[in-house]
Amino acid sequence: MNILLLSNSAPNYFHFFNALAARFSNDGATVAVAVDSAFSREENGLDTAGFAAIYDFSTFFASHHVDFGILARYAEYDLNSALLSDFERAQVYGVWGDDADLEYFDRLKSALLSFFEEIFDKHGTDLVLYENVSNTFSHFALFVAQERQAVYFGLGASRLPGRFSVTADPLADNSVETAFAEIRNGQKTVAPDVHRWVASYIANIETIVPDYMKINGLERIALFKRYFRRDRISKIRALLRHASDSRTNSFQIGNPLRTHVSLFLRNVRRRLKAGRVRDMYQQAVAGELFLLYPMHFHPEASTSILAGAYLDEYEVIRNIAFSLPEGVRLYVKDHMSAWAYPSLEFYQRIRSLPNVRLLGPDEPTKQLIKSSVGVITLTSTVGYEALLLKRRVFLYGRVFYGFHKGVIQVENPANLRRIISDGLTSATSWDDQYNHDFVCAYWLSTLPGTLNLMLDREPAAQAAEHIYGELRRSGQLHGFPPIKSAA
Repeated sequence: MNILLLSNSAPNYFHFFNALAARFSNDGATVAVAVDSAFSREENGLDTAGFAAIYDFSTFFASHHVDFGILARYAEYDLNSALLSDFERAQVYGVWGDDADLEYFDRLKSALLSFFEEIFDKHGTDLVLYENVSNTFSHFALFVAQERQAVYFGLGASRLPGRFSVTADPLADNSVETAFAEIRNGQKTVAPDVHRWVASYIANIETIVPDYMKINGLERIALFKRYFRRDRISKIRALLRHASDSRTNSFQIGNPLRTHVSLFLRNVRRRLKAGRVRDMYQQAVAGELFLLYPMHFHPEASTSILAGAYLDEYEVIRNIAFSLPEGVRLYVKDHMSAWAYPSLEFYQRIRSLPNVRLLGPDEPTKQLIKSSVGVITLTSTVGYEALLLKRRVFLYGRVFYGFHKGVIQVENPANLRRIISDGLTSATSWDDQYNHDFVCAYWLSTLPGTLNLMLDREPAAQAAEHIYGELRRSGQLHGFPPIKSAA
């Protein structure tokens, strides 16, 4: 088996993926790696990891000229949409400055396709290995894998504690929906131990926190412990070695020094305005009818890829505020990992809207769900939890629970008032057994294991060993079918 590992500057991810790739290699696979930049190549220790070949995109991109022929060949794929995740990231973090123009994006699309096609030609790739599609680099690798009838193997955390998922195209993943239909029509039998696990999970849903929310640490705003540590010295040296790197050839990280300074200043600004943001938060009012809107983290794949048309959350919230039925409020709950990152003006504008109350991130989400008349969301886990708590969900994006009968898709925001009014007057049409079967389907679409990509080297190697074993036992590595885009 020929495997192409993707590698970039996501902090610490390389510990896990290098170890997982080594495990594949030990069992006879040939592993090459595609890395986004020279900085990531150095930071991720790729040259000492024993890979069969290393392909550096930033070097390739520096001398690439637009190939309109390859853009035409891939015109059926949603190339422009795939740019959005890194465009948003670059805008938020100031990665490119003013150096990216219209021609730049044509050249970037052409270079990514040409880069991955060249690797497939040289390496004979059977399987692309990475996390679930979360950025432009991985999205274009997916496109070429689909075109070449190869497999994209995307590992990701699930909402179920102690379980992880494997996905290919995030916009075409219907594994939960398929398993649910098979359970409901009797084609699939659920083991007794799974029934017991699911029953306990649903019974305790009010106190359960998904694994990924326990480990990201983004709710912490203290600067000293985050930045002033001994291990930061080597990081600073690496940044200085790349102080002259192009801001655009390394399109994900940009100039590493400038980008990391921008990230640091963003966190400083967050810390400085945190107190003023806290003062803007309001309280829920007992007995008030309300829809709950959970704010999202930006930039993040769950919004830029699965709800890309709705990245401007103020515009989304404003449209909801002016579309509410009389007597219903909108409670906007700030995100635990993102609070105080948006500007003060953003919070002030939300506070100024009619029918809207702005709540802090520490407000009890499950209690708010239970007190609400429903949840309205882009892609949030709060929508999934609301379904298990028997609350209607109005959904903008594309997410695994979208087929649940408690979900009303917001297909056209221009009709939002009618969508909300009709949804709130319709009876709750799903029972406990429906929810039980739904979670069973989700359980069957995942594998046992906690996927924490932020671990240091030794625990990451142990986690990779466990994940690899589960992949082998599940049969996912044998006869995995070719994938085809929903686009």
